[in-house]
Amino acid sequence: MRLHNLFHLCPSEPIFLAENSFSDQRQAPLTENYLKEFENIGGNATDRPGGGGVLRLTERGIPIAIAVYVHSQGIDHWLVLTNVISKDERFSKRVSNLFGSGSEEIETDASDLRGAIIEYYSIFLANQWLCESCAREDMPYLDLGVFVAVRELLNGGVEDGSNDKSEERSERLSCLFREIRSRIELDLSGADVLEICCGDGSATAALRDLGCDPICIDYDKCDICDGLKSGQLLAERSIVLDATELSSFFGREFDCVAGFMVGPIQPFNEDMWASILRESVKVVRTGGILIFTFHSGEELRNAYEVLRGCGVSGETFENLPDNGSPAGRGITGYDRWVYVGRWDGHSPPAL
Repeated sequence: MRLHNLFHLCPSEPIFLAENSFSDQRQAPLTENYLKEFENIGGNATDRPGGGGVLRLTERGIPIAIAVYVHSQGIDHWLVLTNVISKDERFSKRVSNLFGSGSEEIETDASDLRGAIIEYYSIFLANQWLCESCAREDMPYLDLGVFVAVRELLNGGVEDGSNDKSEERSERLSCLFREIRSRIELDLSGADVLEICCGDGSATAALRDLGCDPICIDYDKCDICDGLKSGQLLAERSIVLDATELSSFFGREFDCVAGFMVGPIQPFNEDMWASILRESVKVVRTGGILIFTFHSGEELRNAYEVLRGCGVSGETFENLPDNGSPAGRGITGYDRWVYVGRWDGHSPPAL
């Protein structure tokens, strides 16, 4: 795993993040508990064969993560605490006070650490160790139990696979992107792209074909798991995350936010979807593009009004079936209704 690489550890050494999910990293309750425990015992770590029981990741000399060699529930392993997601301003000072003189310092980038964290949770999820509905009875994960035979997981990654239906979907979306290019300036080659509500990644290949490497999020961990196992989603770029909380985890760091087949949007959940659209605007850079497709024209109209209220200048169009027949106009389907907009950097106070 990338965590091993960042800490210069042998791939066979067991290593765990303190929190049980990527989203838990935001509030980091277990990280806080462990820091308090270390403060109570004076930062003592388990003796590691060969020495070096504390490793400290820094960015420009400021600690952003600590790996402590500990003995817990019968096994020795590395426990990793970090503030790269939580942005806890107290973390660096606390870590320096606890381990500053007795730790090995390793310089890195926060973006590399974030990628390693994303990959970590993806690998554990795809191997059925982070989901209560399918977790292996013999595998526990720190606070969930005792570590058992984890080496094959840490070294194995996730399964590869293919999906003919996803290829068909990707081709349809590629045609759609050509239509979008005819309407606005669109160049996503090398761009920072976020795909929200990605499901199992059936639409993600079309984005990659444009030359970008999107971060993909979805609230449904089973969909993410399926996408990882099929190979449609990449471990280091896929996150189980609620899209109503985007701005809690990301800044204005994306050139484009895309969501395909957003919805279904119904009267009982339209406030939730409005929140997701508003959050999408909060994480695009000035001049950033927003692309959404919908199943019905009514969903499209609702989204248009929400995004207009966020200061997004956009246009909508109907993505007709290939036959383009009059009968086809009465049929709704995948990616049938399309919104394309750009945020110019000016947002109403309510945003």
